[in-house]
Amino acid sequence: MSKPDRERMDVISEALARLVAWQRQTDARLARIEQALGLAAIEPESTSERDAPAPLPLTPEAEATPPPLDAPRQVQPHGPRALETSVGLTWLNRIGVLTFVLGVAFFFKYAVDNRWIGETGRVGLGVAGGLAALAVAERFWRIGHTVYAQGICGGGIAMLYLSLYAAFGFYHLIGAGAAFLLMTGVTAGAGALSLRYNAAAIAGMALLGGYATPILLSSGEDRPWFLFSYMLLLAAASVAIVRLRGWRWLEVVAFAATACVYVAWFDRHFAPEKRVVATVFPLAFYGLFAVRRRRGLAIAAQVLVSLALLAVWAPPRLTYLLLSLAVAIAGLVVADRRNWTRLPFAAVASFWFFYGFWQLDLRQTAPVGVVFLLLTAAFLQLLAWLPWRAVAAGAMPDKESLVLAAGNAAAYFGFCYSLPRWAGHDYRGALAVALAALHLALAGWFRKRASQRAAALLAGVGVAFVTLAIPIQLSAYRITIGWALEGAALAWIAARFREHKLCYGAAAVFAGVVLRLLIVDAVMYPQPAAYAALFNARFLTFLVAAASLVAAAWWTGAKWPGLAAYLAGHFVMLWGLILEAMGWAARTAAPENLRSVETAAVSILLAAYAAALVTAGALTGFAVNRVLGLGLIGLVVLKLYLYDVWLLGRFYRIWAFAVLGALLLAVSFIYSRYRSSLESWWRRGGSQQG
Repeated sequence: MSKPDRERMDVISEALARLVAWQRQTDARLARIEQALGLAAIEPESTSERDAPAPLPLTPEAEATPPPLDAPRQVQPHGPRALETSVGLTWLNRIGVLTFVLGVAFFFKYAVDNRWIGETGRVGLGVAGGLAALAVAERFWRIGHTVYAQGICGGGIAMLYLSLYAAFGFYHLIGAGAAFLLMTGVTAGAGALSLRYNAAAIAGMALLGGYATPILLSSGEDRPWFLFSYMLLLAAASVAIVRLRGWRWLEVVAFAATACVYVAWFDRHFAPEKRVVATVFPLAFYGLFAVRRRRGLAIAAQVLVSLALLAVWAPPRLTYLLLSLAVAIAGLVVADRRNWTRLPFAAVASFWFFYGFWQLDLRQTAPVGVVFLLLTAAFLQLLAWLPWRAVAAGAMPDKESLVLAAGNAAAYFGFCYSLPRWAGHDYRGALAVALAALHLALAGWFRKRASQRAAALLAGVGVAFVTLAIPIQLSAYRITIGWALEGAALAWIAARFREHKLCYGAAAVFAGVVLRLLIVDAVMYPQPAAYAALFNARFLTFLVAAASLVAAAWWTGAKWPGLAAYLAGHFVMLWGLILEAMGWAARTAAPENLRSVETAAVSILLAAYAAALVTAGALTGFAVNRVLGLGLIGLVVLKLYLYDVWLLGRFYRIWAFAVLGALLLAVSFIYSRYRSSLESWWRRGGSQQG
């Protein structure tokens, strides 16, 4: 074999050696994973290591790789065998331990009833039995029966708890302090054994036993600082175990047990002089659980600590506002660090929701002016989180953050509006305007940073506050004018920022405008002599509303929202003109001719308006005007031949038919004059559509 061939064979041999070594490592690791998950059995090798072929020589790179993991000592079956093993080993073991402990308890009861064993002997036997069970569990664990050892260990711990509680609660052999120390020691030992045996069940038993200890050993004396310090230490131990072993459900158990113990203590022992201890420890528990990696626990802690602060400071004290705001800001900071989207909702919603209950009793003690200042500070702090987060993270806020900002503003204005005995009630409209200006400025700030969604939503919030400010600060027809201008502004914002959903907001505002025109403004003058034709507040209101609708249609475009706004604008304009025509008739006509004058005036007005629409459509090429004008002419003709001809007097009938005929001839001439242009426009429009 030539030298180049030998070199090639050496290279191939080294590559094969690395592949074989890598395959062995992969098989061993896969076996360990399957054994840990109980997915598949690890079949013993058919050949021993002595019979295995000698490994190929490895390169330095292959030798540097870690050796294969050792095979596990116990083989776990899979499939139906796994179910059989789970029932026969794990469940029967647990049930057997529980049954044995109950049997020991029944034996103790029987021995007590028959006076076989004294009180000290009973406790001694229980403690000895518990320690013996722990020793047996250790023995079984050492020889590889880990699941069986876990069950025996749990039974021993239960016997120790039972014996020590009996020594204190039933037989009074030891005092409360000694019993507390002993049961705390059992809890600590059980936690250590759970780590040693890698048994989550033992850890859960230790945790529940630890929380039950102060309840079982309670003598009715209230020592909250000692109680909550012990609870905090127990919760911290559960968090540490979760970090070491990953048994995350232990945090849930610790959280729920802590909340239950606090509620029980509050219901039985709380008094106003205990506000400090009742506040310090909920905040400490919140700090412990809120920083964990469980979003659900953080949200629950946020809500419960806010509820606890409300309960502690229920007769209104300004301390509640300061503490509640601090907790809300802490929730926002944690949410930002963890990049959680729902925790900010819990933080802001909890602050405003529980503040609402606190404000119900505000009339008693707290000064309203100071409360308003603190609410303003809270609103600004929570609102400032939005741009601060955007700048700090270098990214624009998401939809949830924007909705949160809008809800924060709405809650602030609502609670300030309902503050009792507030001297600023006359300036609530000014407050709404200030909020509108703030949100519009913030919208401009985001728009410069190319965040169109944030700019559009915040601009919408600003316009909404303008909507609120108009009826609060203004009155009568000014409200309708303000709403109409606001609807046009919303349509402009929707077109400017290409946020078509804001068109729905503009439509809602314009619906309010039309409703107010119908209910309020159309009947503002009960007597026709009370106003002059055209130069009056009612016609000004209708004119502004119609112009706003047409402007909104122009900005919205040719789609159906724009067409609807355009038609509504002409409807409002005609409505206002008809009211003016009827008012003119009422001021000038004799009572016996009033109906004829009103009917003829309305018909002539509609015909003139239709002729103006057709003329404008012919001059500008806007087909909607022409179609609208022709439809209106058809309506006038039907009205004239089906209604007017039977009710009008002879003089007014002549005038109505003459004027209408002249207008119809004028419209016909316009179509004759611009026929070629109209046909060209239609052909051009049809070719573009095609």
